[in-house]
Formats: sequence, C-alpha cells, structure tokens
Amino acid sequence: MGMIKQKIEKFISEIPPLPKSVKECIENLESDDLIKAAVSASKDPAFSHYLLSLVNKPIFGFQKEIRDIHQVFGILGAKKAHQIVSAYYATLILPKKWRVFSLNNSDFQILQSSLIYNWNRILEYEEYGDMHIISAVSLIPASFVVCEKIFEESIDEVRLLKEQKNISYDEILYKLSGLKIFDIFIMICKEWELNEKSLKLISYLNEKIEDNSTFSKLAKYLHLLIFYEISKPIYIEAGLNDFIEFDVEFVQEVYENFMDIVENK
Repeated sequence: MGMIKQKIEKFISEIPPLPKSVKECIENLESDDLIKAAVSASKDPAFSHYLLSLVNKPIFGFQKEIRDIHQVFGILGAKKAHQIVSAYYATLILPKKWRVFSLNNSDFQILQSSLIYNWNRILEYEEYGDMHIISAVSLIPASFVVCEKIFEESIDEVRLLKEQKNISYDEILYKLSGLKIFDIFIMICKEWELNEKSLKLISYLNEKIEDNSTFSKLAKYLHLLIFYEISKPIYIEAGLNDFIEFDVEFVQEVYENFMDIVENK
C-alpha cells in the first residue's frame, strides 16, 4: 500500500509546471484584464487550440463556431474564461492512449465540457459567482488520469482484482494506496497551487461535511453532478462510475433543485 501511495505522490510531484503563457493568462484573468489574457493565450498554439476546441463543444450552444481566441475571452468573461483555462491543466498529464479505462482524450474533453456547463448552471441558480469556486470543477477529471497512470503500472494486479474479486476501481485504489479519488484530487490541487476556496470545497466534498455554510451546500451539488456525469453510458462502460458511491442522505437537501437544473435545458 505504501509503495503505491508513494508512486502517486511521485507522479503528482512530477507533473509538468504550467507553461508561462498559461500562468500569465491566469494572472491576467484574476486581474480582470481580458485583453492581456487573450494575448497571453495566443502565444501558445496548443493552449489556444485547446480553448477553442472546448468552447466549440455542442453543449455550450454557440450557433457559430468561435475561431478567434480573443472572442473566447470576450464572450465568456473573466470568470468563465478562468474556468476553461483551469481545465487545460489536465491536458499536461493526459496519456497518449488509455489502457485501463475504456476512454480516449476526446471523451475526456467531453466530460470536462459537460461538468463545466452544468456546474455553471448550478452556480447561476444559486447566485454564487466566486471565480475560484467556478473553476473548482475543471480539474476533477484529472484525478481519473492519475488513476489511469497508476493502475497501468499494476495493470495485471488491477485486472485480477477487478475480474476475480469483482470489486470497484474505488476499492482497488484504496486497497493499493489507502487513498480515495478525492484525496488524489486534493493532492493535484495543492501541486497546482489552486486557491484555498477550491481546496476547501473539495475537502467538504471528500469528507461530506454538513453544516450551514455555502461550501457544504455546493459540495452536495458537486457530489450529485459528478455522479450524474459519470453515470452516462459512455463513462459507465469506461469504468469511471466505479469511483463515486452515490450518497442519497448527503445530497437530499439539493436533489430536487439539481434535477430541475440539469433537466431543464
């Protein structure tokens, strides 16, 4: 168990640093300077291509294709632009080919876009607009990338446990490392030095903390949202739904509102 946990820690510690263009872009967005943010993004073709690819996903509903990186920032505004820039971080660790989960990088980006879209709708419903809370959802799928990498190194053992013991990937992760999926996400957030508000929200989600705070309420929405997204057929087949056990009691307060939000498009 200790060895696998050390491998996870080592892998996360060796995640490439953010490119200069991305750091500059984030800094400019946090200063609410959309023009400078767009200029920063335009310096990096891979970064610009990713942002354009993401915002042109059908779920966002733009009638015309957005082709200019400056348009991205102008249309989205600083907070939502910050969100999709944060989503780019995960591309730094994407595998060339997925071997453990039946997934590809296009499917991964669709998952990112759907999480982002529905999280924005939830926050708009709750009239909560903190930039860092808006962006908190963007990196959650990166946790699955780390699991793909770690499981791949022990793929025979993982497959044996999966087939013969008939246990979930979440149980396998805990059996091998003593960690849960959101423990890994918190480690990723710390490595990328995410804002304390993002970390606090994920801690509430991970520990299922219930109090009268906004963080508790949003954590319940986020639990529902993640479960909702990875329960789609494509992600069930991929195995991602194995990581989240739906907690009815924890989400009861927001369940009806959540269903109204995601079903009334």
